[in-house]
Amino acid sequence: MLLSLKNKLIIMTMIFLSIMAIPLPTQIPADLPNINLKKIDMKQIACMARNIYYEAGAEAMPGQAAVARVVMNRVNHGFAETPCKVIYQKTLINENIVCQFSWVCEDKTDPSKSNPKYKRALQVAYEVMVFDMHKNVVPKSALFFHANTIDPLWPYKQVARIGNHIFYSKQKVKNEQKPN
Repeated sequence: MLLSLKNKLIIMTMIFLSIMAIPLPTQIPADLPNINLKKIDMKQIACMARNIYYEAGAEAMPGQAAVARVVMNRVNHGFAETPCKVIYQKTLINENIVCQFSWVCEDKTDPSKSNPKYKRALQVAYEVMVFDMHKNVVPKSALFFHANTIDPLWPYKQVARIGNHIFYSKQKVKNEQKPN
C-alpha cells in the first residue's frame, strides 16, 4: 500500500504521540522537562518546505534549517502571523512590488513531492515547526539573509554565514563597520 508523504507524516506523528503518552500533571515527576506539543498545520509545513527548497534546496541541513529559522524568527518578531504569510509577504517600494523571498515573485511552481531535495526540505520544515529543532543554527535576532554572491548593501548586522548565505539581524551598523 502506497501512502502519500502527508499521510506518512500524520501516521508518524500519531505513533509518536501514542508512544509519548502524556501523564496527568499530578503524575509528572519534578525532574522531567515539560513537553510542549504544537498543533501540526500541514499547510504551514508545506509553505515552509517550498521556501526551504527554493531558497536553500542545494544547501546542507544547517543552511536549510537557517532559512526555516529566519521565517520563524520573522513570525515571532511580528512580520506576519504565520510562516505562509511571512513567506508570501510582498512590499511596495518605489512603485515596485518586492517579495521577501525572490522565488515568490518568480512564480515558481510547486516542486515535485518525489524530489529528494524537496523531501529533505519537508523534513527540515517538520523538525523546525513541530519539534522546534535547530534552534542554534542562527540567533533569534536573524531576520534577513541573501546569497553570498550578491551584496545588497544592507545596513544590518551580520550574525552568521552558512553555506551560500549571509544572515543578518535588524540591528543597524555604521558604514565603516560593515564587513567586506
